[in-house]
Amino acid sequence: MAQTQVSLTADTLEVRLAEQINLDLVVSTDKQASIQFPPLKAFAPFEVIDSTAVDTTVAAKTFTYSKTYAVIQFDSGRFTLPQQIVVVDGEVFKTDSILVRVKDVVVDTLEQPLFPIKTILPMSKNTTGWWKPYSYGFLILISLVLLYFFVVKTQKRIRAKREKMPPFERALQALQALESKQLDKQEAYKDYYSEMTDIVRNYLEDETNIDALESTSEELLTKLELLRDTGNLELTNATIDQLKEVLSTADLVKFARALPEEYLARLDREKIELVVKDTKAALPEPTEEERLQNEAYARMRRKQQQVQRFKIAGFSFLGVLAIVAGIMIYNYGAVQAKDRVFGHPTLKWLQQEWVSSTYGISDMVLKTPDVLSRKTTQNRLNQQFVLGSLEDAFMIVLHMEHSTAEEEQTIDLQQKVDKVIGTFDSMGATNIFQKQNDYKTTSGIEGIVASGSFDWTKKNKDTQRKTYEVYHFTENKGFQQLQLVYDRNDRYAKELITRMLNSIEFKKEKP
Repeated sequence: MAQTQVSLTADTLEVRLAEQINLDLVVSTDKQASIQFPPLKAFAPFEVIDSTAVDTTVAAKTFTYSKTYAVIQFDSGRFTLPQQIVVVDGEVFKTDSILVRVKDVVVDTLEQPLFPIKTILPMSKNTTGWWKPYSYGFLILISLVLLYFFVVKTQKRIRAKREKMPPFERALQALQALESKQLDKQEAYKDYYSEMTDIVRNYLEDETNIDALESTSEELLTKLELLRDTGNLELTNATIDQLKEVLSTADLVKFARALPEEYLARLDREKIELVVKDTKAALPEPTEEERLQNEAYARMRRKQQQVQRFKIAGFSFLGVLAIVAGIMIYNYGAVQAKDRVFGHPTLKWLQQEWVSSTYGISDMVLKTPDVLSRKTTQNRLNQQFVLGSLEDAFMIVLHMEHSTAEEEQTIDLQQKVDKVIGTFDSMGATNIFQKQNDYKTTSGIEGIVASGSFDWTKKNKDTQRKTYEVYHFTENKGFQQLQLVYDRNDRYAKELITRMLNSIEFKKEKP
């Protein structure tokens, strides 16, 4: 008879709340068997969070089937893992039950003191990285504009190069290009004859000073005959007859949808080329006065084109400035946009990366735009750290006092507050006004703040009204004084101060 053994073991019998327990369910038999393991719900009151596939091993003619379950319990106390039912080849086997203790998690409120819920702080609009989507769009727009101007400029350069060519060379070049045109349908013939007649009309208008482009075929021929009869253009009858034949064929193709043979169309192009050459030979030499007039006109045209280019560049530049200004005003408002463009000392501090440092024997943690510089004092137990001066838009002074006595000393904060006016007076301040209030940081540190204003005469003899806020604390068996002085009308000072005060912490020594 087959020998079968079933066992259930746990890797631990005592865990903390929500800590994982690994259960191994093992079936051993002396032959290969069909095994039905228990369902996941059978492990209640524990919750199965994972299970492995069945692992089969064979050793010394013994078949071992094992399966691992990961279970968890979210309540504290003593819990019994019930017997598990395993079916081996239709026969039912039961495991032993297991008692597991689940311990609660102890919260140490002395090592990690609890603080009251912090108040909701107003946050300024997050403008970090605002410029990225606009800059990408702006770069794409600039690229498209540059591509457009490049294409337009290239086309203008080609046209300008052609315009700089004498009318005769320009006409012959255009006729040679026309020779490569494919003539496979009526529309192609229509375009071919339209371009060919435009070439000869442009040439005649440039060289003979007649209104060739706006004239009908009959009117054009009449004007040429008139020039010939008056002796201004020595054209032969054969040349005029050739032009008449081509213009007549062109009218039939364009307006009557005629379709001549291809070789006849090619022959008409050659006739027009002969007309251009004959006209060139028939032109009288220009007088000195005409040559000077042409040169003056060319200079005037170049100047007009240059002025036009300057206008386009100027309007484009103004347009870009308007777009950038609009984006900045939308994101920051008009005043801050102006400060970002022309610069503002305290706004620059807000924009830069701040530094978190620990100062003095008091182990006071403070975030500032830059590291405060330590000043030399006569008493090594009195420490002072400074950033800026009264000449600047913003000044930060951190003053600390300590005692060598082992017993905790009583510090009269009111006495320290009363000395604030004397401190500023000794620095040269006048018309000092002061008030005081109790203060508590967002992390629960209590102290007194003395605030007010005074007049300060700068080195250039200008008088500036300054506002100050002096915070007093007695932490880590010492005295700490944080002086914040800024120009009265500085619109970014309050945000700077709030950011610094919210960062104040004192490192506590562990008992």
